[in-house]
Formats: sequence, structure tokens, C-alpha cells
Amino acid sequence: MQRLFPTVAGHVEPTAIYDELDFPAGRDGRPWTAVNMVSTIDGKTTLDLNRVREPIGSVLDRTLMKRLRVHFDAVIRGAGTVRTDSFYPGVPAELEHRRIALGLARQPLAVVVTGTGNLPLEAPFFQKAPRRPLVVTAATVPRERLSAIEAVADVAVLDASPLDLQAVWRLLFEAYGVRRLLSEGGPRFNHGCLKEGLVDEIFWTVAPRIAGSSHDLTMVSGPALLQPMPRLELVSAYCHENELFLRWRLVEPE
Repeated sequence: MQRLFPTVAGHVEPTAIYDELDFPAGRDGRPWTAVNMVSTIDGKTTLDLNRVREPIGSVLDRTLMKRLRVHFDAVIRGAGTVRTDSFYPGVPAELEHRRIALGLARQPLAVVVTGTGNLPLEAPFFQKAPRRPLVVTAATVPRERLSAIEAVADVAVLDASPLDLQAVWRLLFEAYGVRRLLSEGGPRFNHGCLKEGLVDEIFWTVAPRIAGSSHDLTMVSGPALLQPMPRLELVSAYCHENELFLRWRLVEPE
């Protein structure tokens, strides 16, 4: 592993680059929020799932994804990401002691945001969860669907439809004690979070691969240009076997 920025002499253990992170305990009455995504060099974070059954990033990327979760009270995902990647976003058992040392629960709280309640309730995300997930949804979801979700997860119902993401963040901060929140997408969910000014940092792995499909989504995909366009400053950059591991912090608008 080579550290590109800021420069430092000596060897860097690849799996440990995100082990010594320190985040604020909230911001403006909401959780301090980081986004973690992986993309190809041409920016694609989704692949044609009907034909491609391989991950974008390396084994190291997937290892760092789990280790990054150690620092956060909760991991949030949009419903589309849960339908595609239906495993609980937890940490390996051997890392639970690090969370306990930080004063956190053994496993992060998994949060799903859905306006329709259309979720894979039979999937490991719910059925093999080490900790009961939280589903935040809208009052327009039919009662029978809410009942099915309540059988496998805690449910918080908000009045607004479409869901007000700022209200979701306040709910997590005030009702669930979430001070540090990690978002794992997807692209449309990222767009909504950035639009509402809810993102503080972005961890971005750039895999040395090219997808090339116009049907696949980039890291942030939404209906309109973000205005003002968010500006970022580079916090750290690492390179390992041609894969880049970048950490960015959003800059306050001038």
C-alpha cells in the first residue's frame, strides 16, 4: 500500500488505513454522515446484474468496507441497494471489540429508507441480522405491508411522502442516538442526501476497471444537477495494486 496524500514515509498496512478515524458526534442536530462507495474508472457503481455476478472492487475494498463500519453507530441504505445487496451491513465478529472500546454497540444499526415498503423481507439482511434493523418509511405504505415489515424489523413511519431525508436524519439523531452515520448508497439515495446537505465526507474506492455501459449508474445519479455543486477537499489518498482509496470532505459553500 502506498500513501499518496498526505505523504508519509514507511509501509502502510493495507487493511488498517481506516482504523484510526475520528469523527464529530453529530452536526447541527443530525448525525455526522459519511458515504462509502466503489466505482470503476468510468464512474460506474452498478453493473448489469442480469449478466455480471462479480464485485467492482477487490477483496481489500470489501475488507475496508467492513472495517470502516466500526466507527459508526448506524449504516443506512436506500431500499434499492437492500434489494440488490441483501446482506446485513455489519462488522466481522473479530472487530466487535473495537466497537465496544469506542463505546458503541457490538454491531451497527442497519437502517433502510423506503417510500413503498417494497423490501426483501426473506433476505439475510432481515432474517440473519445480528441486530434488529430499522426501516424508515412513509405513512402511505399499506398496513398489511407494514405488518410484514414489523415482523422482522423495527419500523418508524413518517408523514411526508416522498420521505423528507432531513426528517429521517433528525429522527436517527434524536430518537435512536445515532451520532455518526455511514451511508452505503445507492446512487439515487446519494443524490437525495447531497441535495439536502446531509453528507460530510465521502470514502471512494476507484477500481482499475472499465464498465462502459450507459445503462449503469454513477456514484451520484438523480433527476437534476446539484445546485450549488458540492465542492470537496482531499483528506487522504492511498494506492494498492492499482486501486485507489480516496477520502474527501465536503467544503462549506461560500
